Amino acid sequence: MREKFGKHKLPLTAIVAAILVAGLGVTAWFLRPQQVMSEVSESLEGTEAITVSEFELDNVEGILLKPVEGAKRVSVIFYPGARVPVKAYAPTALEIAGQGYEVYLVKMPLNLAILGWKKAGKVIDSRNRSRNWVLAGHSMGGAMAARFISKTDYPVSGLVLWAAYPPEGSTFSSSLKVLSITGGKDEILSDEKVERSRGQFPESAEFFEVEGANHSQFGWYGFQTGDGQATISRKEQTKLVSRLTTDFLDQL
Repeated sequence: MREKFGKHKLPLTAIVAAILVAGLGVTAWFLRPQQVMSEVSESLEGTEAITVSEFELDNVEGILLKPVEGAKRVSVIFYPGARVPVKAYAPTALEIAGQGYEVYLVKMPLNLAILGWKKAGKVIDSRNRSRNWVLAGHSMGGAMAARFISKTDYPVSGLVLWAAYPPEGSTFSSSLKVLSITGGKDEILSDEKVERSRGQFPESAEFFEVEGANHSQFGWYGFQTGDGQATISRKEQTKLVSRLTTDFLDQL
């Protein structure tokens, strides 16, 4: 005797409802921001030499870290990684500002730089175009910083990528200075795409791999799913990344 299947079908409304619930769950997870670590609070207080304040320039909000004295004529606009609140990069930004550079940590809609990649333009327009402007970013933030430079004609002198690579098809001026920093234990970044980016950038582009560093420790937001285990501390990685970045900025 054959068994009959399919006699008790689920109502279409139940199937649709299940799909919607699953979709909402995935969306809620994707939009949930990474948890910022407690060490960030101390950096947001600044130091005697560095002021830290919130800024709003033409509807662009963020955090400005600025030397009290002796600021150099190079300013950095920073885009955060996906789902990472920009304040998670305050400890590294404080190190960079400590070497004389203004750093604008730009807040992104839903913490996704892909939704706000043009924001650097409003910061530049609201300040001083004659300064040397450098765009920087981590992961998706780095990709969107590269996209901004590739797609606009704003006067940007340099690009700094932390565990990031430019979108395919992006082209850059031969005069653009580029620094790419990756981690030897990063299991999220595509090594193949980083290698491909060498052909997109000017020949003068600099590439550094920090031994023992992973993807998550470029910011202060905990461990990111799928990442490799770092063999250096987050504080040490912060020091190394900020030193490589400021050495690059000094050339500008």
